Amino acid sequence: MKKTIISTAISAGLFFGASSAMADVTLTFADWQVPAAFTTQEGATVFMEKAKELSGGEIDFKYYPAEQLGKGGKMLRLIQTGVADISHVSPAYITDKFPLTTVSELPGMSLDSCALANAVYEMAQPGGKLYENEFKPNGIRLLFSGNLGPYSILTTEKPVKSVDDLAGLNMRTAGGPMEMTATALGANAIRMTGSETLPSLSRGTLDGLLWPIPLITDWGLEGSLNYMMPSPSTGSFVVTYSISERKWNSLSEKQQKALQEAGKYATQQYCEYVNNVWEKAKDDLEENYNFTSNTMPESEIEKAKAKFETVNQTWAKNLEDRGLPGKAVYKEFKERTSE
Repeated sequence: MKKTIISTAISAGLFFGASSAMADVTLTFADWQVPAAFTTQEGATVFMEKAKELSGGEIDFKYYPAEQLGKGGKMLRLIQTGVADISHVSPAYITDKFPLTTVSELPGMSLDSCALANAVYEMAQPGGKLYENEFKPNGIRLLFSGNLGPYSILTTEKPVKSVDDLAGLNMRTAGGPMEMTATALGANAIRMTGSETLPSLSRGTLDGLLWPIPLITDWGLEGSLNYMMPSPSTGSFVVTYSISERKWNSLSEKQQKALQEAGKYATQQYCEYVNNVWEKAKDDLEENYNFTSNTMPESEIEKAKAKFETVNQTWAKNLEDRGLPGKAVYKEFKERTSE
């Protein structure tokens, strides 16, 4: 599997860098996701192709997926230091830098991927609360916003049919609000990146994970898991592609517009894909990988939702205590995703 990933990654880098000699500007794009992931296929690839098209060939990319330039938690540093011009920055991996942007990862939010993506996109544009408080201070500008869709509870040996069934289980989370959610549900929250998950499942150090159903097979996790509880959603995971302000300011107005419009286009295309693929992926796991799907009774769902609301209010209060507008961001985000 590793050889396939590396081979595909090299091919991807060659493909997107092949015409760079003819381009006015070639942007280095660092991504921690593997080439097979749908974020790569339906997000990064769509964005790059559209940007090249809209710029009339003035923009090209050297694309480095699968952590070739750095781990997921180092993506922001890569563009701040100039190693990359654009990177896949994941707020959950660096909550000290992007605590407010993780609002999209709170549990109990809209199940519509587009509602979540568009809210983050708009709030991260110049003048928006996320831009002014987080993106601008970190010297980056958001081009594309997405998410991995609703996160579900998946386990290895123990089926989860109630909130109490999670008590004491070692559950992987991406950090941020997801870590708070797992803890509130009674599990032991184990924070780790996506690339660390399969080895931990294989060693038996995890009892399960909070993970998007469509990404189970992309990451080769289907052989280590047996049970899933598709709903309620335990949150999501924000996907952003951002460019350094320094590089942005060096581009022509035409090139800036091409990147901006490509980002908007890819944001919409990607979120629609996420919405459509979720049910298909669930059926695939049941039919082809013998997953058992469990459903919580309504009384247990209400119990879970009460815990989710506690997580959300705690998230907002903790940020207020740090002098950040947690309540205002939460309120605006809820309003935007409820429209």
